[in-house]
Order: sequence, then structure tokens, then C-alpha cells
Amino acid sequence: MSIEKRNQLCSEDNALSEVSAEIPGDPNELIDFLETILNNVYCGIIVTDRHSRIVFMNQVYSELLGVDRHRAVGRQIRDFFPSSRLSRVMNSGHAELGQRCSLSTETPLLVNRIPLRQKSRVTGAILQTVFKDYRHFTDLLTRLNQLEREVNYYKKGLNSLLSARYTFKSIVGQSSSIKKVKSLTAKYAASDSPVLIVGPTGTGKELFSHAVHSASPRKTGPFVCLNCAAIPKELLESELFGYESGAFTGALKKGKPGQIELAQHGTLYLDEIGDLPLTAQAKLLRVLDTKMLDKLGGVRAIHVDFRLVAATNRDLPDMIKKRRFRADLYYRLNTMTVTVPPLKERAEDIPLLVARFLKDLDSSEKHMSTEAMSALMQYHWPGNVRELKNMVERAVSLVEGKVIDLEQLPCEVLQEECKPVGVSGHPDTFLSDELAIFEKTLIVERLAYNKGNMSKTSKSLGISRSTLYEKCNKHNIS
Repeated sequence: MSIEKRNQLCSEDNALSEVSAEIPGDPNELIDFLETILNNVYCGIIVTDRHSRIVFMNQVYSELLGVDRHRAVGRQIRDFFPSSRLSRVMNSGHAELGQRCSLSTETPLLVNRIPLRQKSRVTGAILQTVFKDYRHFTDLLTRLNQLEREVNYYKKGLNSLLSARYTFKSIVGQSSSIKKVKSLTAKYAASDSPVLIVGPTGTGKELFSHAVHSASPRKTGPFVCLNCAAIPKELLESELFGYESGAFTGALKKGKPGQIELAQHGTLYLDEIGDLPLTAQAKLLRVLDTKMLDKLGGVRAIHVDFRLVAATNRDLPDMIKKRRFRADLYYRLNTMTVTVPPLKERAEDIPLLVARFLKDLDSSEKHMSTEAMSALMQYHWPGNVRELKNMVERAVSLVEGKVIDLEQLPCEVLQEECKPVGVSGHPDTFLSDELAIFEKTLIVERLAYNKGNMSKTSKSLGISRSTLYEKCNKHNIS
């Protein structure tokens, strides 16, 4: 036995000896001692014999009943509780806990009825109040319900923060390029391997990351986002991996869980992973390989279970050549790569995107004029879908009527429209090709405005429904 254990046992023996010294040895004194204890407890206690006669009542119950507890001894329990169930409890031998009852004064109580046994034979019963007044219980219950509502409220808020907001239905587009990317990403979502999403800024990489989580087996788990470019490099490692108490100057006393730990059984989305420092890249690779996480200042590793989805607009192979990104981490991420096309490569999706943005702005009654839509289709969109969204918001704030025209578009779009090029943006295309592109653009725009209604669209274009169906088939418009 260790010295520490022996000292603990000695200490306990000494404490018991001190308590024993206070307990009287004489039977009468012992009864008085126990009676003092029962009179000083918070709850009321009544003890009856097997004939439901009171043999003991403590001070709490005496005050509740308004009687002398000594004079109550020998009286029937029904003298104070006309509807008492103590006799039934003794006959059945089963306790009744947390039952509501009323005194003769109609004061509500919450009580326990407990049979007393000696050698498997019921010889009496105990009537015990859980609260002096039932109203105390209802007040406590009210407070507990309020606390439960508050916990559920904050839990709901936390779940909304750590959950994906978008699905594949949120990704607007009918072009062949975006359909191909959505189909490929949906297949990747069913796996549990890391996914790397690449593409220019503003193309909607974050939407794809949300969609991957929403369509994955981990969709009920948390979805945690971390933008590696938005956090100072000296803080990024502690934010990603977490830290223990006292890990560094200024650390929280209780430590802090990292984003990886928060993503347990869910998905971790690292945006702009190209901005992750090399040291953090090495640690992240180890976590992916071993599923074990070492917090800053920690003494033991913890097991983690999460899926990684990363995104970047940088050329990672070029960064590897310049020793700014680890090749082993890149090859670990590159098993499933999604390349989101820029908006200029799917210009036919612009009318659909415009209609969606107008709907999100509660401006579905507004629409782009043919000239304005043509200008948008010719623009090269360096800021991609994000730039288009901001441009639509700007136009809605400027327009006074229901038709957004060239006047509401920024000068860079109008300058692009004035260039001596066709609708496709190429100066040497044939007229027939330009007319086909314009025709498809106009049909898509009108269908989006009329919410897919073929009758209204054909009427607004001045053609029959059958002709409209033929043109939709011709241009592969679904």
C-alpha cells in the first residue's frame, strides 16, 4: 500500500472517530440524538405503524399541520390526511414517489410514501415531503423549463452556425460545364476522402463545399469553416489545432478546441488552403494520416474523425516548385479534385443567375432588358459569379421601374459591350454562330423571367409553342 493511500485511510479513521465520539452510547440519549437530526432536516417526516398510527412526526411536519407533534403520536394518519394512501402502500409493499397531495388546510404538497420492512415484513410506513410546499416544486419546474428552453435556443443557434446552408440545388446553371462539375462532385460526396476544390475567386467554391457535406454520409454532423487567408499566420495554427491551458502567453485558462476538433464526425472546410503555413501543413498531413490530433501545449494526442474539404484559387503545383506548399499534402488532397469553371466559360448561365439573384433580393418582378442582358453576356467577368451578384444588387438599388437597362449597369460592362466583337466575345466568328448564341441567350433569359412557363415565353418572343420547343431542343435548353 502506498504512503499516500495509507495517510488517506488514517485521515478517514480519525474523522470517523471524531464523529463517533459525538454519538451518545445510552439508548435514550441516542434516540434524542436521532430525533434532533430528523427535526433539523428540511423535509417533513411522519412514521406510522402497520395500523397507520403515527409513531413519530418531526418539527417540519408539525409546523405544516399546525399541531403539537407529541400530541399527534398515536393518532391515525387519516386525521390529518383524509385521503391518505399509506395503507395501500403498506398492503402493496411498493413505494409511491413524487406524489401530489393536499393537507386538510388544502396546502398542496409533493410527497414520498415508503413502506418500512423488517425481515421482509411490512411493519409501517414513512410519509416524507419532498418540498414544504408544492408551489416550491412548481417554481423549480418553471425555472428548469426556462433553462431547458434557453439551452435549446443556444443549441439551435450553434447547430445553425456549424451546419451547411447550401446543397447541389443551390448551384444555379444549365451549361454543360457546370452540369459536368456538379455530377462529378456529387460522386465525390458519397466518399469519405478529402476533396480539393480549385477555381478562380468568386466562382462559388464554397457552395460546392457545402453541397459536398450536405450530400455526404456526414451530413448530420457539424460543418466547420475556416478561411486560412483571413487569420494571421501566427494565430492560424492554434485556431486550427486548438491548445491546452497555458500553451502560450495570452492563452485562455481553460484552453480552446480547434476547428478540427469542432468538426468531429463532420466536415472541415479549409478555404484558401494555399495560405496555410508550411508548419501547419505538416501537422495537418499527420492528422489526416493518423487521425490523431496534438493540441498546442498538449501532452497526449486525441482521436479525431472528420472529412476535409479544401479550396484554393492558387496554382498549388507552382507553389510546390517554389517550396511554398508541401507536395505530400497536395498529393493527399489531390485524389478528388473539383475544378469550378469561371463565369466567362458558362455565359449561358448568366440569365438564370440573374433571375436567382433578383429572387433572393425580393425583386422577382424586375428583369433585365434585352440590351442589358446582352451586355452582361459579352462581359469577361474577372470577378465571376460574385461580381455578377454585386452588379445585380447595384442595379436593383438604382432602377426605379421594373426593367433594368443599360443605364443601371457599371461603365466597365458598357465598355465591354462597345468593343467590336460579337456576342460570343470573339472578333472572327461567323454571323450564323453569333445569331445562334444570341437566340439561345434570349430564350434562356425569357424562360427564367417567366419561371419556365412555355406559353408565356413563346408569346413574349412572338413564336408558337412548338417552335419554342424546337429551338430549346436545338440549343440543348432543358
